[in-house]
Amino acid sequence: MLGKTRGIIFAYLPPVLWVAGGFLLAELLRWAAVGMSWHWLATLATWLSLLVLLAATARAFWVSWRLWRNRTVPSVAGE
Repeated sequence: MLGKTRGIIFAYLPPVLWVAGGFLLAELLRWAAVGMSWHWLATLATWLSLLVLLAATARAFWVSWRLWRNRTVPSVAGE
């Protein structure tokens, strides 16, 4: 059971880091946009946040499917 728990933690760690890193970068871009009065930079930060969140969610669903799918071996015909 410990091995499966560790596997789940390592499987879901990258999406969590993606979201944290993406939001951190987006906030830095927003602060820079306020300081320089560049509206396109704030728009880029918003789209970056959304993109990172969607990518992390998609990866988490993919990992969930890979971890919890049924792993039956197909039977060989004639046996």
